[in-house]
Amino acid sequence: TPPYTGNKSMMPRVPKHTIAIAFALSMALVVIFSLSATSSQSGIASPLVRRAGVRSNIRPRDMRANADVRSFADVDYRKFGSAYDGYRSILKAAKGLYGSDLKDFINDGYTVIDVRPQYEVERIRPSTDKCEHIPLIEEIKDGGLGSFARKWSNTVYAGHSRDLTRNTNFVKDVQDKYPADSKLIIACGEGLRSLVALKELKDAGYTNVIWLASGFSGVPKEDLPSEGTDADKVGYARAGLDGGQLASKVFDGITSIKWWEMGKK
Repeated sequence: TPPYTGNKSMMPRVPKHTIAIAFALSMALVVIFSLSATSSQSGIASPLVRRAGVRSNIRPRDMRANADVRSFADVDYRKFGSAYDGYRSILKAAKGLYGSDLKDFINDGYTVIDVRPQYEVERIRPSTDKCEHIPLIEEIKDGGLGSFARKWSNTVYAGHSRDLTRNTNFVKDVQDKYPADSKLIIACGEGLRSLVALKELKDAGYTNVIWLASGFSGVPKEDLPSEGTDADKVGYARAGLDGGQLASKVFDGITSIKWWEMGKK
C-alpha cells in the first residue's frame, strides 16, 4: 500500500490524554509483573526473613470469640502459608491467639512485643502503649562485601534493598525489660518471624509467652488503631516489602492524575 500523501489534517489524531493513560497503565503492568517474578523466587530467600508465600485463609469471622489460649498442634500449617513448611514442629508446640482475640488479651494484662525490623515499624505500627518494639530481625546499614549476598537472599521479603540479619541479643533485650513470668504476646507482620521469636523466649525460660497467629495483618482494623509514615497506604503484610511500596506509589500516582483535564489547553 503506497504511503498516504494527501492532506495530513484529515488523518485521525490520537488525543494526548489517551497516550498518557496507555503509558501509565503500561508502566503499572511492568511493576506488577516484576513483583510477581520476584515473589516466585521464594526458594532463594532466607526462610527466617521471607514472608509467607500464601496469605492465611483464616479470618476473624472463622474464629471463636472467647479469649482462650489456643493450641496449634492440629492446625494445618498450610493455612498460614507455604513458608511455614520448615517450622511445623515449632508451630505444633506453640500456644497463642488469633487476631480477633488480641483486644481481649491486652485487656487481660498482656503486652505485645513487636519483633519486626525498625523500617517496618516506622511505616506502620500499633498506636497503643501496650505494644513494645524489640526486633528479632535487624537491618545492617554498612555490611561491606557480604551485604550484596544477604540482600539477594532476602529478595522476596525486601526487594533486593535490605541487608537483614538476626538480632543475636534478642532474648537479652527482652530479659532486660521483662521477667520470665511476664504475660507477653509475640507478634510480627504475618506471624512467621514471631513464631521463631516465641521459641527463643520459651527456650530461655519464659512461661507466659504466646504467639499472635497470622501477625498484625490478621487483627481487625477496628481493634488495632495504627500509626506511622505509611499507615494509611500499606497494611502490615506489605510494610516490609520495598517492591510493594513502589507498586503502591505507582498506583497512587496513576489514580491521582486528572485524566479528564489532560490534552486541554
